Order: sequence, then structure tokens, then C-alpha cells
Amino acid sequence: MMGQTMTNQRSNFTKLVLSALVTLLSSHGFAKSQIKTEYELVLPKQFQQNLINQKWTSFVNKEFSKNWQFPNQVVVAQGEIPVQINDIFLQIKTQLKKPALQDSKTALELSSMNLQALLTIGEVSVDHIVEREVGGIVGRFRLQAQCKQVQLQMKAGAGDFAVILTPNVGSSTAGGEIQSVRLGWAPDAWVVASMQCAGAQGFDAILKEEIQKMAQDSESFVAPHKEFLRASVQAELDKVQFDFSGSKQLVISRPDIKVTMTVDQLKDLGSSGAKVSGHFLVDFNRAPNSDVKVLTLSGESSSNGGLASLRLPKDFLKEVMKRAYAPNTWMHQFNSDKISGFVSLMRSRFLQFFVWPELMKYPKTSVFRFDVYSNKNLNIQGQGLSYQMQGNIYTQMQSPQNGKLAPFMDFTVPMKANIKLQVQNGVVTADLGTPALSLNAQWNQNYLAKNRVSKSFSSSTIQSRIIEAITGQKITTVLPSIPVADGLALKVKSARVTGSQDLVLDLSN
Repeated sequence: MMGQTMTNQRSNFTKLVLSALVTLLSSHGFAKSQIKTEYELVLPKQFQQNLINQKWTSFVNKEFSKNWQFPNQVVVAQGEIPVQINDIFLQIKTQLKKPALQDSKTALELSSMNLQALLTIGEVSVDHIVEREVGGIVGRFRLQAQCKQVQLQMKAGAGDFAVILTPNVGSSTAGGEIQSVRLGWAPDAWVVASMQCAGAQGFDAILKEEIQKMAQDSESFVAPHKEFLRASVQAELDKVQFDFSGSKQLVISRPDIKVTMTVDQLKDLGSSGAKVSGHFLVDFNRAPNSDVKVLTLSGESSSNGGLASLRLPKDFLKEVMKRAYAPNTWMHQFNSDKISGFVSLMRSRFLQFFVWPELMKYPKTSVFRFDVYSNKNLNIQGQGLSYQMQGNIYTQMQSPQNGKLAPFMDFTVPMKANIKLQVQNGVVTADLGTPALSLNAQWNQNYLAKNRVSKSFSSSTIQSRIIEAITGQKITTVLPSIPVADGLALKVKSARVTGSQDLVLDLSN
């Protein structure tokens, strides 16, 4: 039982060094150089559906309303009497159905649901001299009449409104172009809601009849003004265009690294969708130098069915990692009370006696600090999704002494690992495989000079436990979304490499 307890406690302690290694591999280095890399973003035709789903919300999810003023009209009643119709307004309220983008269709029809309409006329009037010959005598009669505050309400289901549009892609924007607007109603669609008429006796009936004629013939009423209606709706649609121009920041967890996305060109590929070409600028803000690395794409585009995809040069990840782990530019600090293995070790005087006797001098609640760093280059090779990392990881352990922290013990971990990367649903996983590593421990000379030290430390036991514990370990990190345009960001779904070893990230909304 005692041997089993010691084995379990030793296994817990290995989590201390394992935590240091995992922290190194998952933390980021401090640097200040810049990587400027080309990218290619392919947006398939289905992306145009995303424009409708996500950006044209004012057309497909909210109430669409317009109040159009039409030009004054003059109609002729009874073959000779001109009737003036002034201040004509047509107000509509509706919702537009969301269209589906079919491969065979080049235009989309957004048709209305529950169309409501109100036709308002400020004044209908006649002021006309009528001549009549009776018994050889010509008589002149002045006809005057007017109707004001005319309102006609459309019956439910009696009207139709639709917008015909095509998605379009410009040099830096994507949106929709209105091809035509359809507006019509049945001959008996209107019910008089209000009307005040006065004038020549019986002639108000003629005015009312002309109002009904105008309202009944939707084709004659709308046809002369179709371009006006089209331009009016286009103005509304222009307010919700995608704007690809300008720089956009990727949201990442590191405050010292800034990633900026710029668009150089947006090209319409017709039935294949659209292609965005541009640059990523990756700034490492704490580097000792200001070198600039320029990366270019090789090979051709590689599509993946209906998914959007982002293609990056084959050396992009390698160059990022080299700068992130530049020597003497980064350090990660963590306390022992956050490491379960070390907490368990501090609680067991029995285990400390066999593994690390010097810890017995400290209260069980003592908190040590670990500074993880590297003062030499980590050799990183590879491309695409496979990399080899080799180098020394250093950890300086500091102990609490008289209310302060002082150097206690130093660890060197030479390590060599083959790292395989996988991406799934926005999460990148680094598989460490079976790393080759060793553990070298050294007491800090200042600590030795000031203290009587029991130098016993079971390096071989701990090293074997570390290798056993870290084998097969996987580190996961959430990837940032790609800000395609204001209000639209795409998530990384998966990753692959092309024949030329360029890195391709497949995206989804």
C-alpha cells in the first residue's frame, strides 16, 4: 500500500513539469517583427445566399415600408372634361419572403407577404368651361367641383409587390442590383376610406368615378413610374452592401500580436462565386528587431465543394511560430498552487522525503513560482500541418523566503517532438506524439550559498513519469474568425494542404 501511495504521488508530481511543457507549447512568444503574407479567399456561389441570410435583414426579416409620391395627373372625363389629380401618395407595408439561390437562377425574386397599401390623394378637381348650342344659341357653362382628403384602403390579399434582383460583386463591395419592381392589384382592390367632395350638383359623382378608374387600372398607374420605383428600392438596398475595403482586425487572445487583414482585389467569378485577394500583416510587438518577412502564394486555388476557403503560403505557420518562440523575448509565469501535482506533493512529507527532501523545510501551504522561458532558438521545421520542434526549455523555480521570492532550483528540458496539427470546427489540435526529452536539474548557487541543502532529487524517476504522462497529449486552441466584411465573419471549419503544400482553411458561417 505504501509503495502504491508513493507511485501515485510521483505520478501527480509529473503533472508539474508536464504543465510547464504544455504551457510553453500553448502560450505565445513576445516579438516585434512583421510577417506580410498573401492570402486568397474563395467565396462560392452559396456565399451569395449568405449575403441574403445575414446582411439583407432589412428586406427579409423586418417590415419593408415605403411612401411614394407620384406626379400629378390629368385625366379626361366624359370625353372632354379634364380632371386634375394632385398630391398622389401610395404607402405600402409588407414583409418580403427570403428567396433561395438556385444554381440555374441568375436573378432572385423577393415577393411580398401580407401587403398593406393606402392610396392618398390631396385633391381631385375640375374647373372647365363647357359650350353647348341650343336652338342656334351657344351657351357657356362653368363646371367646378373638387374632392379632398381622398383615402383608399387596399383589401387584404388584393395586391402584389415583388423585387427582382441579382447579387453583384464589385472591386471592393458585394450587394444586390435591383432589376425591376413589380407592383399591382386587382380591379376591385380598393375601398374608399374617406372622401370630401363639393361643387356642381351631381358632378362630384363624376370625380368619384374617375378616382375609381385610376385606382382600378394598376398597370396604367404603375407602368410610367417603374424606373422611379426601381431606383427607390435600390437606394434602400445600397444601405446594406458588404464593404470589403479597409483593414480589419482579427480578434485573438494575445495582446502583443496584432493581425490585420487587408483586401487588394475582389473578383466576381460568375457561377463559381467570388475571389478575394489580399494580405495579412502579423505584427509581433515585442521583438528585439524589426525584420519583415514577405510570403507569397504558390500553386493554384483549391476549392472544397460549397465551402468558402482561405489559402495561405506553406511557410506561414512556421514563420509565425519562429517569431512567437524567439529567444529571450518571452516568459510565462505560473504559481505552484495552480498545479494539482505540486499541491499534492506539498501535502505529503512522506513523498517529499524520497523525491525532494528540501521541500520539507517549507510549510505545506507555501506557494512557489515557475518562470518558463528559452534563451536560445527553438529549431522549428516543417510546413502545412506537420512540424518538428527541437530545443531547450528552461524553468527557474523560485521559493518564498522572508516574504519574498528567491531563486531556488533550475530545470533544463531538452526536447524533440513531431507535432501534427488538425483543425475541426474552429479548434486547432496539436498532437505531440511521443516526444524525446530529458530532465536536467540544478540548484541555484545563491540558494546553496545561503542555505544548508539536501541536494537529493530523483531526476530519473520524474523524467520517466514526464515522458509517460506527455505521450499522446494534445493541445487545443480556438482559432479566430475571419472578418470578411463588417457584420460578416467566417469560422474555420477544417484545414488541409494543396499539392504545393499551401495551407487551406475551409470556412463556414
